Amino acid sequence: MRPARYWTTTSQLGFATSSRFGQVVGTLGLEPRHFALLRAVRAADGQSQQAVAERLQIPPSTMVSLVDHLEKQGLLQRRPHSTDRRTRQLHLTGRGAQVLGEAIKLGDELEQQICAGLSSAERDKLLALLRRVAANIGLSQDTLPDRGTGRRPQPSTGGRGGASDG
Repeated sequence: MRPARYWTTTSQLGFATSSRFGQVVGTLGLEPRHFALLRAVRAADGQSQQAVAERLQIPPSTMVSLVDHLEKQGLLQRRPHSTDRRTRQLHLTGRGAQVLGEAIKLGDELEQQICAGLSSAERDKLLALLRRVAANIGLSQDTLPDRGTGRRPQPSTGGRGGASDG
Protein backbone atom coordinates (compact mmCIF):
# COMPACT_ATOMS: atom_id res chain seq x y z
CA MET A 1 0.00 0.00 0.00
CA ARG A 2 1.34 3.40 -0.96
CA PRO A 3 1.76 6.00 1.78
CA ALA A 4 -0.72 8.84 1.84
CA ARG A 5 0.07 11.76 -0.41
CA TYR A 6 0.72 15.19 1.04
CA TRP A 7 -2.51 16.61 -0.34
CA THR A 8 -4.54 13.79 1.21
CA THR A 9 -3.16 14.44 4.66
CA THR A 10 -3.45 18.22 4.46
CA SER A 11 -6.98 17.95 3.09
CA GLN A 12 -8.01 15.64 5.93
CA LEU A 13 -6.32 17.82 8.55
CA GLY A 14 -7.79 21.00 7.13
CA PHE A 15 -11.30 19.60 7.08
CA ALA A 16 -11.08 18.04 10.53
CA THR A 17 -9.55 21.07 12.26
CA SER A 18 -11.92 23.48 10.52
CA SER A 19 -14.92 21.35 11.49
CA ARG A 20 -13.79 21.07 15.09
CA PHE A 21 -13.05 24.78 15.32
CA GLY A 22 -16.54 25.46 13.94
CA GLN A 23 -18.02 23.22 16.63
CA VAL A 24 -16.00 24.93 19.36
CA VAL A 25 -16.90 28.51 18.42
CA GLY A 26 -20.44 27.29 17.66
CA THR A 27 -20.92 26.82 21.40
CA LEU A 28 -20.73 30.62 21.58
CA GLY A 29 -23.15 31.13 18.69
CA LEU A 30 -20.33 32.01 16.28
CA GLU A 31 -19.12 30.66 12.99
CA PRO A 32 -15.42 30.69 12.09
CA ARG A 33 -16.05 33.66 9.79
CA HIS A 34 -17.57 35.61 12.71
CA PHE A 35 -14.50 34.81 14.79
CA ALA A 36 -12.20 36.02 12.00
CA LEU A 37 -14.14 39.26 11.65
CA LEU A 38 -14.20 39.96 15.39
CA ARG A 39 -10.47 39.27 15.58
CA ALA A 40 -9.76 41.58 12.65
CA VAL A 41 -11.80 44.39 14.20
CA ARG A 42 -10.04 43.96 17.54
CA ALA A 43 -6.68 44.20 15.77
CA ALA A 44 -7.64 47.53 14.14
CA ASP A 45 -10.60 48.96 16.04
CA GLY A 46 -12.21 51.80 14.14
CA GLN A 47 -11.06 50.64 10.73
CA SER A 48 -13.60 51.04 7.93
CA GLN A 49 -15.91 48.18 7.10
CA GLN A 50 -14.56 48.22 3.55
CA ALA A 51 -10.92 48.00 4.70
CA VAL A 52 -11.67 45.01 6.95
CA ALA A 53 -13.57 43.30 4.12
CA GLU A 54 -10.64 43.79 1.75
CA ARG A 55 -8.13 42.49 4.27
CA LEU A 56 -10.18 39.36 4.93
CA GLN A 57 -11.13 39.03 1.24
CA ILE A 58 -14.84 39.09 2.01
CA PRO A 59 -17.18 40.19 -0.80
CA PRO A 60 -19.06 43.42 0.09
CA SER A 61 -22.53 41.81 0.17
CA THR A 62 -21.29 39.05 2.48
CA MET A 63 -19.54 41.59 4.69
CA VAL A 64 -22.76 43.56 5.14
CA SER A 65 -24.57 40.38 6.20
CA LEU A 66 -21.82 39.38 8.63
CA VAL A 67 -21.64 42.82 10.22
CA ASP A 68 -25.45 43.02 10.43
CA HIS A 69 -25.53 39.69 12.26
CA LEU A 70 -22.74 40.59 14.70
CA GLU A 71 -24.25 44.01 15.31
CA LYS A 72 -27.65 42.43 16.12
CA GLN A 73 -25.85 40.12 18.56
CA GLY A 74 -24.32 43.16 20.27
CA LEU A 75 -20.76 42.11 19.38
CA LEU A 76 -19.88 44.82 16.86
CA GLN A 77 -20.90 48.40 16.37
CA ARG A 78 -20.86 50.49 13.20
CA ARG A 79 -20.15 54.16 13.70
CA PRO A 80 -20.07 56.91 11.12
CA HIS A 81 -16.65 58.22 10.11
CA SER A 82 -15.94 61.70 11.47
CA THR A 83 -15.17 63.23 8.07
CA ASP A 84 -16.64 60.82 5.49
CA ARG A 85 -20.31 60.15 6.01
CA ARG A 86 -20.26 57.29 3.46
CA THR A 87 -17.78 55.32 5.56
CA ARG A 88 -18.71 53.18 8.54
CA GLN A 89 -16.08 52.30 11.10
CA LEU A 90 -16.25 49.01 12.96
CA HIS A 91 -15.79 48.78 16.72
CA LEU A 92 -15.83 45.80 19.03
CA THR A 93 -18.34 46.18 21.87
CA GLY A 94 -17.59 45.13 25.42
CA ARG A 95 -19.69 42.01 24.87
CA GLY A 96 -17.86 41.40 21.59
CA ALA A 97 -14.50 41.56 23.36
CA GLN A 98 -15.76 39.13 26.00
CA VAL A 99 -17.10 36.62 23.45
CA LEU A 100 -13.93 36.91 21.36
CA GLY A 101 -11.82 36.29 24.45
CA GLU A 102 -13.81 33.16 25.24
CA ALA A 103 -13.53 31.99 21.61
CA ILE A 104 -9.76 32.47 21.72
CA LYS A 105 -9.59 30.49 24.96
CA LEU A 106 -11.61 27.66 23.39
CA GLY A 107 -9.40 27.78 20.30
CA ASP A 108 -6.31 27.53 22.49
CA GLU A 109 -7.80 24.47 24.21
CA LEU A 110 -8.50 22.89 20.81
CA GLU A 111 -4.93 23.64 19.74
CA GLN A 112 -3.67 21.81 22.84
CA GLN A 113 -5.72 18.76 21.82
CA ILE A 114 -4.60 18.90 18.19
CA CYS A 115 -0.93 19.32 19.07
CA ALA A 116 -0.83 16.88 21.98
CA GLY A 117 2.48 15.07 22.04
CA LEU A 118 4.39 17.82 20.22
CA SER A 119 6.98 19.87 22.06
CA SER A 120 6.80 23.64 21.98
CA ALA A 121 9.69 23.72 19.50
CA GLU A 122 7.95 21.16 17.28
CA ARG A 123 4.73 23.18 17.34
CA ASP A 124 6.62 26.35 16.39
CA LYS A 125 8.36 24.53 13.55
CA LEU A 126 5.10 23.00 12.32
CA LEU A 127 3.41 26.40 12.29
CA ALA A 128 6.33 27.97 10.43
CA LEU A 129 6.25 25.21 7.81
CA LEU A 130 2.47 25.44 7.41
CA ARG A 131 2.73 29.21 6.92
CA ARG A 132 5.30 28.64 4.17
CA VAL A 133 3.00 26.11 2.49
CA ALA A 134 0.09 28.54 2.78
CA ALA A 135 2.17 31.30 1.21
CA ASN A 136 3.00 28.95 -1.68
CA ILE A 137 -0.69 28.84 -2.58
CA GLY A 138 -1.29 32.53 -1.97
CA LEU A 139 -3.06 32.20 1.36
CA SER A 140 -2.21 35.04 3.71
CA GLN A 141 -2.74 34.95 7.47
CA ASP A 142 -5.45 37.58 7.10
CA THR A 143 -7.51 35.68 4.53
CA LEU A 144 -10.82 34.49 5.85
CA PRO A 145 -10.47 30.72 6.17
CA ASP A 146 -14.17 29.93 6.01
CA ARG A 147 -16.78 31.92 4.15
CA GLY A 148 -19.34 29.95 6.12
CA THR A 149 -22.29 27.72 5.46
CA GLY A 150 -24.97 30.34 5.93
CA ARG A 151 -26.32 28.40 8.93
CA ARG A 152 -26.10 30.18 12.24
CA PRO A 153 -25.11 27.93 15.16
CA GLN A 154 -27.04 28.27 18.37
CA PRO A 155 -25.17 28.82 21.63
CA SER A 156 -25.08 25.71 23.78
CA THR A 157 -27.31 25.70 26.83
CA GLY A 158 -25.00 23.64 28.99
CA GLY A 159 -21.32 23.91 29.69
CA ARG A 160 -18.72 24.39 27.04
CA GLY A 161 -19.07 21.82 24.30
CA GLY A 162 -16.19 19.83 23.00
CA ALA A 163 -15.47 18.61 19.53
CA SER A 164 -16.67 15.16 18.67
CA ASP A 165 -15.02 12.66 16.40
CA GLY A 166 -18.26 11.94 14.52
